[in-house]
Amino acid sequence: MSAGKKKKLDHIVEVEPRTESPPGMTIEIGSEQGIQKCGLVAIVGFPNAGKSTLLNALVGEKIAATSPIPQTTRTCIQGIVTEPRGQLILCDTPGLHRLHHAFNQLMVMTAKESILAADVVVWVVGLSPLPSKTDVDRMKRILSPILGDKPLVIAATRMDRPGGQGMIPELLEVESWGIPAEIVPISGLKKINLERLKDLLFTLVPKGKPFFDAEWYTNQSIRQLAREFIQEKIFRLLRDELPHQSAVMIEEFVEPEPPDSITRITGSIFVERPSQKAIMIGQGGDRISEISEAARKDIEKLIGGKVFLRMEVRLSPGWREDPRKLRELGYMPES
Repeated sequence: MSAGKKKKLDHIVEVEPRTESPPGMTIEIGSEQGIQKCGLVAIVGFPNAGKSTLLNALVGEKIAATSPIPQTTRTCIQGIVTEPRGQLILCDTPGLHRLHHAFNQLMVMTAKESILAADVVVWVVGLSPLPSKTDVDRMKRILSPILGDKPLVIAATRMDRPGGQGMIPELLEVESWGIPAEIVPISGLKKINLERLKDLLFTLVPKGKPFFDAEWYTNQSIRQLAREFIQEKIFRLLRDELPHQSAVMIEEFVEPEPPDSITRITGSIFVERPSQKAIMIGQGGDRISEISEAARKDIEKLIGGKVFLRMEVRLSPGWREDPRKLRELGYMPES
């Protein structure tokens, strides 16, 4: 079951509503009339930069998990924006972070492969606070060998913060990095300047016919999105190191058949140690019930129907280093 239906310039694109900016810092964006565009756009950045929030805002539907905890996104989540002028296939990627486990290596590899496959790359940069010089240099080292001649856009996010539209010093700091990219100040949360970002992306992607039907907004299945939503609730409700040591697997997904009107989902949450299992379950099962209930509500909104969700907490010591388990969880391709 699919969830899908329903050049080198150093300038800054104006924020909407328009505010006065220093001369030479704005550009006009246009698209070729009557020509359809279609391309893959990789959304990359460091953990917790706002990549998933941006994807959801551009698509207009919640398809990527979001939380204040870094590394909530673990795979490439694709969203689809279709307009008369063409189609953008947006790929939200795991944050580019330091490697500690085989699982972390897989996440970073997923992000790099998305950059290689993309027609345009969007680097999401938080303005508050700005990345350190060390992180900027690290991103340059990551992008340099794999970006090639692909267009790069810097989406400078968190313009929803107090005084966000007065962040000219921060934007000038981003411009001073000397990276050949358009800089678009945005807020995914408040949907500030998203139309200008889309205008720019449609200008940069190649000519081509849409790949997906117009009513699709993602190519992820309900099963895949259910896992995303459950993992999101773990990150949001636990808010410490434990979420990174947990993994969700959907083991059974049964769509309703008349006269039954309930989608039935059974899954497991894997953790590495007995103490983590106790925390995940909670006193009298209150924590796992809270996670399941919150996730169930999101899944019901997604499918527009009733859901029965049953989750079990299981032990899987060292799953982040176990290729067999990573393949079973769907994070590593079958060899």
